[in-house]
Formats: sequence, C-alpha cells, structure tokens
Amino acid sequence: MVWFFISVAVFLGGHIVPGLLRGPIVARVGYRSYVIGFSVLSTVLFGWVIHEVLVAESFWLWDYHPWQAKLLVIVMLPACILWACAILQPCPVSIGRRTGFDPANPGINRFCRHPLLLGMLLWGTGHVIANGDAVAVMFFGGSALFALIGFWRMEKIRLRDIPETEQAAILAGTRRFAPAALLKGAIGIRDLVVGVIIYVVILGGHGHVIGVNPLEMAGW
Repeated sequence: MVWFFISVAVFLGGHIVPGLLRGPIVARVGYRSYVIGFSVLSTVLFGWVIHEVLVAESFWLWDYHPWQAKLLVIVMLPACILWACAILQPCPVSIGRRTGFDPANPGINRFCRHPLLLGMLLWGTGHVIANGDAVAVMFFGGSALFALIGFWRMEKIRLRDIPETEQAAILAGTRRFAPAALLKGAIGIRDLVVGVIIYVVILGGHGHVIGVNPLEMAGW
C-alpha cells in the first residue's frame, strides 16, 4: 500500500506545482504547450496511480453485491455524456475549450460550468459504491473529492485570464449546477452520440485494460 500513497502524492504534486508555476511556464513555452505537457503528465501519473490501486494489498470495508456494479454501469453513461460535452463545447471557466463561448447560448454551461469535473465526480462516487476495498475507496473517493474541489479551483484559475468586463456576462450566463437546463438544450444530439461512443468504448475495453468486466460483475 506504500507505493499507492507515493503515487497519489506524486500525482497531487504533479497538479499543484504546475498550477503554482502556471504563469511563468505559460510565459516561457506558451499556453498550448503548457496544456499539452500538463495533460501528458497528468495521464501518465494517473495511469501509475491506477496501477498501484490494482496491485496494492488491501482489505474489504463492505461486502460486494451485483447491484453495486449495476448502479455503476448506469451512472457511467451520464458521466460519459458530460465528458463529451466538455470536449465538444466551450467551457470558459473550467477544463475544456476556452474559445467560442457565447453567453446568449451557453449550452452545457447553462446546466453546469464544469461538465468534465461533474462527470469525474459521478465516476468516482460510482466506483466507491462498486468497490468496497480500502485502497479503491481511498482512490475513487479522493478522485470525487478532487473533482468537487475543482469546481471552485478551476473557476478561480480561469477567471484570472478573463477580462473583468467579460467575467460578469460569463458568470451570469452559466451555472454550477442547474438540472432544469437539461430541458432547455444544454446537451445536444452530437454530445449524446459522442458520449454514447465513449461509454461503449469504456464498457468494452474495461475488462481488457483494467481486468474487470463491468457487465459480468453486474450479472448482465
């Protein structure tokens, strides 16, 4: 379990340090290079953490039941759709595309300013319920908490780069969480299609990559 904690500490450091030095790094290499480098680093470190979760010695906190896996399989569909929205739509105050946002037509931002983080919150919470061992609970629970904190952290970071004259319009046209907006076109057909594709890929590849088939665990 020691290497699990080490990998988590390095993963957190890999996010905190680049964040603190974001200004100087962007000034030296440019925003695009910073984002690419940060994304690659995050992916590598996240892969390391997952590896340690899979191999760490642990103990069970609660018994497993098939309904837990069923719930996770269901929850992952909206999570994937939210991730698709973060990829396809501009998210001016969160992780995602910064350009192209129209306050008069905020899209997913009318429902949630942070679709990627909300999807991560669903992913982490769903996996906590489906995995009762201590290491998995710490990892997935920590990931869900990390996403929740990111709601406010990302806004603070992104708003630094937005002129004050634009901030009021962006904040007025977006919401942290407003479910009623789902009935007002916050999610489009393209978002749904791409989200379903991501969902099918994850569902089909999970057993090959992680070694656990979600559908078999759910008894389907």
